[in-house]
Amino acid sequence: MGQFNKSFFLFVFWSLFCFGLTLSKSLISIGFIGVVIIGILSFRKYNLSSSEKKIGLVLVISFLLTALSIIYTNNFNTSLDKIILKLPLLLIPFAVFSFKNMTETLKHKMIVVFNYAMFLPAVVSVYNYLINKTLFDDLILQSKPLPVEFGYGLYHIQFSVLLAAAIVLGVTALLQNTIRNSQITFWFLLVLVGVNIISLHVLSARTGLLSLYAAAFVVIYHYFKKIEIKKKVTISALVILLPLLFILFNTSLKNRIFNTYEDLKVTVSGKDANDYSMAMRVAAWYNAFDVIKENPLLGVGVGNVEVVLKENFEVFNPQITPQNRKNPHNQFIETAVESGVLNGVLLLLFFGLLLFLKFDKQTKLSLSAIGLLFFMACLFESLMERQSTVIGIVMLVAFTLGSNAKTDSEN
Repeated sequence: MGQFNKSFFLFVFWSLFCFGLTLSKSLISIGFIGVVIIGILSFRKYNLSSSEKKIGLVLVISFLLTALSIIYTNNFNTSLDKIILKLPLLLIPFAVFSFKNMTETLKHKMIVVFNYAMFLPAVVSVYNYLINKTLFDDLILQSKPLPVEFGYGLYHIQFSVLLAAAIVLGVTALLQNTIRNSQITFWFLLVLVGVNIISLHVLSARTGLLSLYAAAFVVIYHYFKKIEIKKKVTISALVILLPLLFILFNTSLKNRIFNTYEDLKVTVSGKDANDYSMAMRVAAWYNAFDVIKENPLLGVGVGNVEVVLKENFEVFNPQITPQNRKNPHNQFIETAVESGVLNGVLLLLFFGLLLFLKFDKQTKLSLSAIGLLFFMACLFESLMERQSTVIGIVMLVAFTLGSNAKTDSEN
């Protein structure tokens, strides 16, 4: 496949994946499959670095442990659906191959497309909030999310995390000198990133905001060491001032902070957790830990998780009403429940590798920021139990690795 054709088809399939995140689950799959096929056709031209091999190996072993748990699962159909859902974890090496040897221009265009694909539903959802502001502000105080109004209706936490990822990739691109070779691309991306930052704060999904600020810390720290004292003072002032301005002029964020404070008081005091988002999460964590304690090596099986957890609530914490008996909303805990503690540890190792393995400087920055972003999100949401985010994690990690990293022969 020639370089021109590869670049063209890669851009097309990447665009299908990006817009599919809020328009159609089928488009997400088509985009991902297309990228993987390009990787298969390209793998003879490139080598995976030793670091990339380690990352791929950990995900492959994790997937196999999940797949093997079907042996002791009662619900075969549910198990099969979940295993198919996580199949992209097995294919990450091919996704990395597809992004190898990209030009900087193509890379920046793909980041623009990702930000634009997130920009559209973000703006529509913010508009929906503004025209129903009184109603939604009251719902926020009741721990309810602001809806994402676009396409098939992506769940608000997943959307906020993907929106945060688009912002982070956009910021890292804007900080590169090479993007200034195209003023149109630079300014268009700058506007998209700016609007996406504002939209994320208006939509006020806590998991997305926490993930964004964690990743922003990595980016700021990386560049903070390189600049003179005057710029350090300016950046420090902005880091302090901007969040305060968002809180001061953004009712939804202000209400979310107040709701979070009340939620944490209930969590710490041990009062009735029903209908308090964080308190119910903590109750779900403890319930899951009780299940893990009984099944530490193999877990309960990939298809049995929901049934076993709800049954355990009946004995372990019956005060939680049936409609509030949720899965743990923590990917590490949920993985340990379904296929054992070892698999939960492997997932932690995967994120550890993203953060601490050696890469060239630009890859290290982008990968550390994206890795920390998804790690923080996985602490409060089971991201790898939904199609949009399991494919999103694989695609964005592969994009960050393949579009920047050098192969072993080039090191």
